[in-house]
Amino acid sequence: MDFALDAEQDLIVQTVRKLSDRDLRGWAADADRAGAPPDRLTALGGELGFFLDAVPAEADGLLDGAYSHLTRALRGFELGRGCAALAALLETNVEPALAVGTWGSAAAKQALFGSLAKGGLATLAHDSRGTLEISAEGEDLRVTGKLGPLPALGVASHVLVVAKDLLFLAPVEGMKREAITPSGWRAAKWGTAQLEAQKIPAAFVLARGPAAHGASTQVLSWARASLAARAAGVATAAMEYADHYAKERIQFGRPIGQFEALIRLRDDAMTSSQAARLCALHAAWAIDKGLPTAGDLASRARVLAGDTVAKSTIDAVQIFGGYGFVNDYPVEKLMRDARAFEALYGDERLGRVLALKGKE
Repeated sequence: MDFALDAEQDLIVQTVRKLSDRDLRGWAADADRAGAPPDRLTALGGELGFFLDAVPAEADGLLDGAYSHLTRALRGFELGRGCAALAALLETNVEPALAVGTWGSAAAKQALFGSLAKGGLATLAHDSRGTLEISAEGEDLRVTGKLGPLPALGVASHVLVVAKDLLFLAPVEGMKREAITPSGWRAAKWGTAQLEAQKIPAAFVLARGPAAHGASTQVLSWARASLAARAAGVATAAMEYADHYAKERIQFGRPIGQFEALIRLRDDAMTSSQAARLCALHAAWAIDKGLPTAGDLASRARVLAGDTVAKSTIDAVQIFGGYGFVNDYPVEKLMRDARAFEALYGDERLGRVLALKGKE
């Protein structure tokens, strides 16, 4: 097996790494305090191929041929190193665009791709607890319930909804939306939406019944592999900041980075983050290959990366000591950001337990 990047992947990684080191890290603190991304993000992200990279070229997008989830995971890791909130906005259109491009009707494609081409955003919602009330009205649907909190939902034009036996695209028009600013990913334009018998036209229903199960599994695999890669990036960034601080902080006449306990703490965290990154890349590779194990691999990669980023950011705060809890230093934000990676798109551990119990 060849682990080397091809020329295009290497160029993308180097370009996104520069974006993260030069821009995202520079914007992160102010964006977090303001609870909003910088104005420059949209223009710069567009210049680098974000937002429309999963929209087909014939619909004024940038996708010509098959989408590479492995390349997305590679860039996602670098984005995570920069800022989790801004990374979420740069990646938010992928799942809706790919799903509509794969299973959507001409009407759904026209609505979503037209909005994205004009600078709109879309997001993904997973009704993992089955709380949405969905009824049929002929071929149309009526949906009642709450979506979110979700990144980008505060400003999105459409939501791709994964529900039991259904996958559908929901325009936000008619929803009662509320923009919120949680503790993690504060600049990610979070929001909630309340649906009251919201009508979903038949043309916006991408899959039903058994077909929806397979389609939904694919969509969640895409999202989970991307989340895992970005979480590994955040975990790595936490230790990069901690390493830099430990080399400069002098205690008892020498840098604290020379203390054995802190060396072991950082070394274990870097081992875990590298393992999480490899699991995310493996899952993305399996998705691209169409392997039947891709969904399980993506789920496990997301669980491992969620555990890793939670522990690594806490360890980074410990290395900083009391300064780690002050928002003048970056690791306090990273520790808050880690929680969102565990909360989005449902609890895979619980899902696997319930699935196994259902087979008894």
